[in-house]
Amino acid sequence: MASIAGLAGIGLPSFSDQMPEADARALKNYLYQLNEQLTYVLTNLSSENMSEDYLSGKES
Repeated sequence: MASIAGLAGIGLPSFSDQMPEADARALKNYLYQLNEQLTYVLTNLSSENMSEDYLSGKES
């Protein structure tokens, strides 16, 4: 079963001084949004959010 406990340990990477600050900020913002979306999806994943076809195939 998926667990979101491991997501707390995921940190944003460090960037070299050669990367422009605006690019690093945009990349960090994008990664933060992906992390938030993944946390939301894993938190709300339940059989109510799955199709009947998937559930019937999973039980087989």
